[in-house]
Amino acid sequence: MEQGAGAVSASLEQYLRASSKIKKFERAGFFKRFAPSVGDVQADFQRLAYSFEEAGILQYAAMCHIGYAKCESYGGAPQRESEAYLRAARSFLRAHNETGRLHLRTRHSGFREGALHCYHRAAERAVDGCVFKAAILRELKQLQRQLDSTSSFASPTHQIHDLETSAEASGQRGDYRSALQHYDDIVDNVYERRGARMYGELLRRVEVLRLLLLVHLNLPPARQSPAHIKLIEHYYSLAQFESCSDDDGGASSVERPGAFVPSQQQYALAEIACAWVERKMCDLKHLLRDFATEFGALSGAERQLLRVMHADLARSY
Repeated sequence: MEQGAGAVSASLEQYLRASSKIKKFERAGFFKRFAPSVGDVQADFQRLAYSFEEAGILQYAAMCHIGYAKCESYGGAPQRESEAYLRAARSFLRAHNETGRLHLRTRHSGFREGALHCYHRAAERAVDGCVFKAAILRELKQLQRQLDSTSSFASPTHQIHDLETSAEASGQRGDYRSALQHYDDIVDNVYERRGARMYGELLRRVEVLRLLLLVHLNLPPARQSPAHIKLIEHYYSLAQFESCSDDDGGASSVERPGAFVPSQQQYALAEIACAWVERKMCDLKHLLRDFATEFGALSGAERQLLRVMHADLARSY
């Protein structure tokens, strides 16, 4: 028994070290030669995932699969990234079902929320129209039917997913004010539930979209919310090489602008914000085009908005 506990403890320490390496890789930015080897970190996550599965600690196995998926994202392999997220979703779901079978008093919706989040990420990264994506959606629909039949369970993931779907629909029909409102609601929803770390990639793309929408809508300060002003100030200050104030009225670090946006993207967005604030519209047009070219992993909604903004500016500048 003690041997097993020691093995689990060692695996947890190894998981934390692997996670630390991922953070170092993310922070490395332009200086990739100083970053840890992604392949080595990926191998660690894969080995640890199987180790946790054998030990029956399925939620940690799921987190290792998520780490593996992040490594695949750096290598530009969306299909393998999708497969890793699917493994994570299944592990979270098994963890949820296991707590139900054991009738644990501490059972909560966190594992099921994790499963939903990972199913959505798996579907998002899978190739459209492929058999694999169809299989993911079948599993996701089955889980959602179970949730719909549970009257006492209101899924935050459902609400967030619905808000993002509504925002994208608003953007497609040109209703950019509604799209901005939906993205604002997503941020409020995630922070209210203290779930920011679970939705890091979502918060990244939502922050990018919110800033771009504020630039595109060209709202005067009187029409901007305090959150909008704070977002613009963060990126404009970054462009001026000014350090942003740490006084956020007690807000945690994950709630500050830029918390989930990689440094390279932040500096590119800072140039866009600066060009807009200073009314350098020709520069803004080129910066938008460069942003779309430089960052290959942008979502469809991000790319569509960048195309619309560039086309609008190209007609006048």
